[in-house]
Amino acid sequence: MACGLLAAAGLPAGLPRWRLDGDPSPPSAAQINAAQNQVRQHRAALGAAQRRLNAASAGLARLQAQAEQLTERYDEVRVDEQRAAAAYRVTQARLARAQRAAAASRRRLAALAAQEFESSAGFDPLTAMLGDASGPQAYMNAVGFGQVLAQDQADTLAENQADDVVARVFRAQAHDLLVAEQADLRAAADLKAAIQAAVARQLAFVHAGAAQRNRLASELASAEAHAAALQAARQAALAAQAAAGGGVAGPGQAPAWAWGSAASATQGDVAANWALTQLGKPYQWGAAGPDSYDCSGLTMEAWAHAGVQLLHYTGYQWQEGPHVPLDELRRGDLVFFATNTSDPATIHHVGIYIGHGMMVDAPYTGAFVRIDSIYAPGGLIGAVRPAG
Repeated sequence: MACGLLAAAGLPAGLPRWRLDGDPSPPSAAQINAAQNQVRQHRAALGAAQRRLNAASAGLARLQAQAEQLTERYDEVRVDEQRAAAAYRVTQARLARAQRAAAASRRRLAALAAQEFESSAGFDPLTAMLGDASGPQAYMNAVGFGQVLAQDQADTLAENQADDVVARVFRAQAHDLLVAEQADLRAAADLKAAIQAAVARQLAFVHAGAAQRNRLASELASAEAHAAALQAARQAALAAQAAAGGGVAGPGQAPAWAWGSAASATQGDVAANWALTQLGKPYQWGAAGPDSYDCSGLTMEAWAHAGVQLLHYTGYQWQEGPHVPLDELRRGDLVFFATNTSDPATIHHVGIYIGHGMMVDAPYTGAFVRIDSIYAPGGLIGAVRPAG
């Protein structure tokens, strides 16, 4: 029975195996204490790494929020710069039109001046008046027309010059606005680039922290598995000695294994520890390892490493051991989730309890094996301790 017990405990490959058929040298209490000290050290290191990762993740969230705000500011300034550039182009076109109109007016005045000079050259006003075939009245009409025409051209020129002045003012203002907006755009672009670089650095830091956390979790799982294996070997050896001597284990000694319906705490530790070594592997429907898992595939393989065979279906796993109250959960227990917590027929998810209200589970397509709160998914219907 002792050999069967060790098989059920699922000792990890590479750990020493003690013969329990009369071997007088099972693991000592000092060896077990040393292994448990290693577990405590690994737990402390994992806790510190998790706290650092939490802080880094919070910092990343803050930087991402700032990046979103600065990106929106950059978009706003870019639109403003585009508007300023359009306004500057409009004032450029308006100035060009005013300058063309002024030039045309000057050419027209020059032509009229030349024409008037040629028409009056060599004649004084009296001669022109008397020599006009239409008489003095015609001359007076012509003189009046010329004065009116000259005044009209002067007004036109003045108006064009005024337009030119106004256009220059608008052009200067539009130019100043464009320069200011371009400076704002460069500043916004620099801020955007800086915060994006900061986000990238923080994201890399978070990824490195997550990798370190997962490595420490794996080391902790190995340390816990080692300590559990030592404890299991010592308990089994002492139980075998007690059975062989026909007596009862003495004070401070582990009692003989009780082969009842539920698996042992040691087996639960083995299942929980092995599940922790699978963190980061992708979810895949219907998969049971070694590279991917669905929820019941992960729990099935975890308990297989503890020497307990489960079926690959949450509904059947719900029936494969005694139900335990949530306030009596033990590492390795299976926690189940349902859409209707009063109807076990609606169970759709299962995880492996690892202590402190946390579990290892393979959540859903697109996710990875990870650590979750047993209350996070919602619909916690109960727990099962697989039969040993």
